[in-house]
Amino acid sequence: MKTIINRILNSEFLTFNEVLRLKVAIVTIFLFIFVLLSIPLSNFNSFNLDINIIVPVIFALLLIFTLLFMIFNLNRLAMHFSIYTIIGLTIFYVVGSDHFYGYILFFVTLTVIIFYQDIITYLLYGGAITVYGVIYIIQNGDSIVGINSTGLEMSSLTYQIILIGFYITFLIQFIISDSIYEKMNNEWVRMNKVLEKYQDFSLEYLKEISESNEQELLYKNFKFQQTISELSIFINEFFEDKGENIAEYVEFYFFLHDQDINDIINDKEVSAFTRKNAIEFQKYLMNERSELISILFNFSTLFKGDSEYNEKRYEYNLDKLFSNKIDKLLSLAIFYKYLKTEITQYDKWGKIERVLTHEEVTELFVSKEFREFISFEQVNFYLDNQEIFEKYL
Repeated sequence: MKTIINRILNSEFLTFNEVLRLKVAIVTIFLFIFVLLSIPLSNFNSFNLDINIIVPVIFALLLIFTLLFMIFNLNRLAMHFSIYTIIGLTIFYVVGSDHFYGYILFFVTLTVIIFYQDIITYLLYGGAITVYGVIYIIQNGDSIVGINSTGLEMSSLTYQIILIGFYITFLIQFIISDSIYEKMNNEWVRMNKVLEKYQDFSLEYLKEISESNEQELLYKNFKFQQTISELSIFINEFFEDKGENIAEYVEFYFFLHDQDINDIINDKEVSAFTRKNAIEFQKYLMNERSELISILFNFSTLFKGDSEYNEKRYEYNLDKLFSNKIDKLLSLAIFYKYLKTEITQYDKWGKIERVLTHEEVTELFVSKEFREFISFEQVNFYLDNQEIFEKYL
């Protein structure tokens, strides 16, 4: 229990898979408590004694399977089994008792499904339980509302609208949130591809600057390595009994910076465990373009310059940055001048000592990737006047 509480308090450090595992654990605890508290209600249902014995045993088996899947890190499968359990409990008590209690269980089941924050699961299981709930209300409206109630049909319809409205409200929330996440992810993937080679240049340039100034590279600095190791042990203590176990992985991570990681991954004589860890750490190496480096580059550039608010702070398209046509063309000329004079290219010895030629700049301007920076109108203007650009800039 202490481990679960620590994970909840420090959930920002968890991966998506670990968060899902934590959610399944919380739902399983809830289901266990729910079954224990609802056992007295089984005396009021219309089932025979053998049914009242067999069904709890089935639910206990479902909970056991859920726990086993969690132990073997099959968290999505465990999630589905936990949903099956709550749906089974709902159907069991709804069929066994025509009371308002059964109606409330539909909302409990939908809440559990919503808790997992998975739109496909919500559409599939949530939609099915909502349809079943509407049918249940239509067939048992007198038991839920009360046979002596006035306006029985209207009251029954109200209960249906509440259940359907509950489902649709969270469905809209799922669609909106998924749309936002998808848009952000697509933007990240697109720009990550566009900036790929420029980040390679920047990283190599930083290495050369450090070497020329006789500065020690950060990932080779002993104090930095020690700090990372101590932080990793501190964080890992929230999730493991022995936090120092992470120290070996940290040491292996820094060891990979002095090796050709592709040789390790492709070496068939290397153990599967070592190869697996090398593949995982490849995304976070600091001496080559990795996902970690891309994130750091993006994060650092978001907050450069004036700290005052500017609605175009995160805009990088020249056509959108300026409203005046002359300003757009002047910015294009400055852009061209920068690319023609700034050292950004590898020479024949693999060093960044070369500038782009006019032909190379032209190739960049007409490429599909550069539509993120300049418009078709600017490209056409450049192509019509490229001799002037080449001669005077």
